[in-house]
Amino acid sequence: MRGRAQAIVIALIGSWFPLISPATAALVSLRRGPLDGSLILLWALLPALAAFWLSDMGPLMPSVTLLGLLLTFVMALVLRNSSNWSVCLMGLVTLSCLGSLVLASSIPDPVADVTEALGDMLKQMQEQAQQTGEPSPLSLPSETFVVGLVGYVMAVNALLSLLLARWWQAMLYNPGGLQTEFHQVRLGPVPALVCFAATLYCWRQGLDYQHWASLFALPLMVTGAAIAHRLVKARGMGAQWLILFYLVLLFAGPLIIVLALLDTWTDFRSRLAPATSEIDKTDDRDQ
Repeated sequence: MRGRAQAIVIALIGSWFPLISPATAALVSLRRGPLDGSLILLWALLPALAAFWLSDMGPLMPSVTLLGLLLTFVMALVLRNSSNWSVCLMGLVTLSCLGSLVLASSIPDPVADVTEALGDMLKQMQEQAQQTGEPSPLSLPSETFVVGLVGYVMAVNALLSLLLARWWQAMLYNPGGLQTEFHQVRLGPVPALVCFAATLYCWRQGLDYQHWASLFALPLMVTGAAIAHRLVKARGMGAQWLILFYLVLLFAGPLIIVLALLDTWTDFRSRLAPATSEIDKTDDRDQ
């Protein structure tokens, strides 16, 4: 935030590290608006563009990186204008779905290569299981599986980058602001039902739709995490309870989804403690 040159350097160097480049472009967009943010975004895109044209790794991974940067930038502008994480989460899922489908239709050969590589890996795992006498429930993935994986990876990467950028912004200009925002994340009835229905449908389709289910469940998962953080804060509980929650999230994700769905109508977290004051949107947007 000291200047455009410093932000450009971090955006370029950050391409070698997870989340740093998209979070840098998002931070500038959140604080200074779309014009300055787009200038930093262009520099952050350069390494991925170079890999796209010069590298022999194929176009799929550079394309995923490019779309991930653009997705984070767009969501940062949405958050700047709305200060509404539920809108961001729904937009994140929608654009990730569209982006993965566009990639699958525009570069089908690399997607097919990844599908084949995953299939070879699972075949080896099945052969090893057969040698040990253990039945293997694994089935070979289709391109639907790979496209869903691409969409899920883009959504999670953009979400983590946006959270990192918002955390940086809160530390610099609004201490505690991200915590207050996160505790208030709550989906409306229609978005919650849409996410739940799409997740349930994909779960019933088997392995090929596994990552699609995770993608559609992402807003509900984040809402469940917000409820857990609010509960721990309101009750003055220790950090070990948050660790326990994330372990439950890993092994019992459907319970968290149901919890978030119920909160849409009951809003039981508002009974945990007096409602916290909302963040001053003017400060967040820095207009």
